[in-house]
Amino acid sequence: MNEPTFFNRLILRAVLRQVSPMVIRLLSVSDRMELSEFHRVIRLVLGWKNDLGYIVRVHGQEFNSFRRKTRGKALHELKLHRQEKFLSVCDTLHMWEWDIRVLDIEGVLANGHLPLCLGGRGAAPPEHCGGPTGYRLMLKRQREGAAMSDPVTLEAGIELYAEACPDEPAETWDRLRAALEEGYRSIDQRLKEYGPLQPDRFDLREANARLSQLRPYARFQP
Repeated sequence: MNEPTFFNRLILRAVLRQVSPMVIRLLSVSDRMELSEFHRVIRLVLGWKNDLGYIVRVHGQEFNSFRRKTRGKALHELKLHRQEKFLSVCDTLHMWEWDIRVLDIEGVLANGHLPLCLGGRGAAPPEHCGGPTGYRLMLKRQREGAAMSDPVTLEAGIELYAEACPDEPAETWDRLRAALEEGYRSIDQRLKEYGPLQPDRFDLREANARLSQLRPYARFQP
């Protein structure tokens, strides 16, 4: 009979940067998990479907999905310790940056290798909303409505810019007006597409139901 295999389970606290209300997820994962699979766990727990690459920065080193040499690295190879932090970028187009802290390291048997979400707060931002800045603008638009793009206020702001830069031609400010109008149309379109945002919503059962999609795979096993 084969002896049972032990490995470490990492208890991680992931906090999304530059987003308010705060988005936090508590995760429990095997330290044998490859970085590419860890990236998949984050996407699943958030409900994001597309993979636009990842970057992990720790101990002055960078590991990413674009270099074959670092793609197969596993979490245990990062030699993490309790209370240590590292940065994980999920989606290198929109640059969602996560500060991840190791809360605890537990030794367990091999049959406990599946990832779990232990808790959290805050809703995951829409996957394609333009990153943290786009998400903040969507929340502000939803909160303030038409007041956010009040023509009188916008024109007053443009006039201040024009007074500060008197050498700029009038076409500069016309282009700025057009860009602002297009920006607000884009925000409104995203709000229409994703429906009313619920930034404080978090459902632990839904998060773990999405993670259960990983059960048919055995790549997390030591």
